[in-house]
Amino acid sequence: MNGLAARTAAREMGRQRRMAAAQQVVVRVTVYAVAVAAALVCAAPFLWGLISAFEHDGGGSARTAPGPTTEHVRLLFHSTPFTTFVVNTLVVGGLVVVVTLALALPAAYALTRLHRSWGTPAGIAILLVYLVPPSLLFLSLSRVVATLGLADSVWSLVLVYPTVTVPVSVWLLAGFLRAVPVDIEEQAMVDGYSRLGAFVRVVTPLVLPGVAAVVVLTFTLAAGEFTYALTFVWSGARMPVSTGLPAGLGNGDPALWRTVQTGAVFVAIPLAVACGLFLDRFVAVLVMGSDHD
Repeated sequence: MNGLAARTAAREMGRQRRMAAAQQVVVRVTVYAVAVAAALVCAAPFLWGLISAFEHDGGGSARTAPGPTTEHVRLLFHSTPFTTFVVNTLVVGGLVVVVTLALALPAAYALTRLHRSWGTPAGIAILLVYLVPPSLLFLSLSRVVATLGLADSVWSLVLVYPTVTVPVSVWLLAGFLRAVPVDIEEQAMVDGYSRLGAFVRVVTPLVLPGVAAVVVLTFTLAAGEFTYALTFVWSGARMPVSTGLPAGLGNGDPALWRTVQTGAVFVAIPLAVACGLFLDRFVAVLVMGSDHD
């Protein structure tokens, strides 16, 4: 009798293990399927642009074309101001990165280290400013740009883009600074450094990975911003890529549609590579920030 009960219990345990293993397989397959579907949805516009960039023009005749063509690449670099748009974007993005780091790094340090009564309200105010849509801020910013005589100039973008990049950079850098032990900084001050000296020579080198992540994020935000670029710069020779491609190059001409797609691909690839190189830094900054909230 005892032997029959033991065999029954063993069969039941085996059945439960098989059911648990089957459930794990179903959950794993479901998660992978959702992840693949999400990746395809996110990558679909880029993949479509990549295919279009090397397709032949001509609608139905494209189906009988011998293969991919580089005609749109040649047209993009030799017959359009695409390189001018790229240079403008590099200049604006580089200057915005410098301004953003000069403002965001000290601000993040003050919020995380000084522990003053105004720290929390100031941090909340910075976050709220970041949440305001650019379509609402450009009205007041346009008055500032016009007053300073910067309309239709790349300098107007250098002036207004930090209103977008500084808030998010402050929060990212604050998350990374919280991961640096205060003891290291205090020991540096005991050894004779001032607070500024400890910040520059001890703290800043420790947060360089976070600084690198902020540089990439800031440049990406500046290169992809559209509302301010369309509002404050309207001359083709001064446009960045974000408005130069759709407004200054395409201009609604269907004949240049595939050339515009080619330009979008050439802009997206280096940005995607840079973000991929620093993806682990972004994750580290976010995780460190959440651990200390």
